[in-house]
Amino acid sequence: MSQPVVYGDPISTFVRSVRLTLEEKGVPHVLEPVGLIKGEHKEAAHLARNPWGKMPAFEHAGETFYESSAIMHFIDEAFDGPPLMPSTPGERARVNQVMGIVESYGYPASITNIFIPRVLVPSLGGQTDEAQVAAAKPQAELFLKEIDRLLGSASFFGGDSVSLADLHVLPVLTYLSATPEGEALLAARPNLTAWMQRMNARASVQAVMPAA
Repeated sequence: MSQPVVYGDPISTFVRSVRLTLEEKGVPHVLEPVGLIKGEHKEAAHLARNPWGKMPAFEHAGETFYESSAIMHFIDEAFDGPPLMPSTPGERARVNQVMGIVESYGYPASITNIFIPRVLVPSLGGQTDEAQVAAAKPQAELFLKEIDRLLGSASFFGGDSVSLADLHVLPVLTYLSATPEGEALLAARPNLTAWMQRMNARASVQAVMPAA
C-alpha cells in the first residue's frame, strides 16, 4: 500500500501536527512541499486540494482530506499503532475541546497576531505591527491560562499518554515561545513549560520539529 501524502509547508503548525500524528502512529509518509512564503498554497494545484488555500491536505489510498483535525482523527483511526484518543467519552471530549481551542483561539492569537508580525514579517524585510501584537497578547495569555488549567496535573492532555491534543498544541506553543511576548507568558506557566519539555523529548517531535 502506498504511503500517505501530506501536502504543505514543513514550517506550518498544522502540517506539523499532522506529521507528528503519523510519527506517533509509526506511519511512514511523504511530504509534498507547498511553499507558504512563495504563496504556492494559493495556486491552482493546491486550491484543487483545499479551495480555501489552507494547509495541509492529505491523500491516502484514493481518499483525500483537508482540515488538520479531521486528518489527525483519520490517521488515528485508520492506522495501527498506539491510540491517540483516550478511552472514555469525557476524556475524548476534553481532547477535542483542546484541539478546538487551538484552532479557534490559540492559533490566531499566538501565530497570526504575535509570531508572524513579531518574527516572520521582520525576517522578510518588513516591520512589526506593534499594535497588532499588543492587542493579541491578552488573548494569548488567556489561551495559555486555559490550556494550563485543562492540562492540570496530568502528564498529557490525554491523561497518561500522548493524545491528538498534545500534537495540536505543541507546534503553536513552540512558535509562540520564540517571541519575547510568548517567552514571558510561558515563564509564568511552569506546568506548561514542563509539558513542553516532555513533548520535545519524544522521537516524533525530534523527527518533525528538529531544533534549529
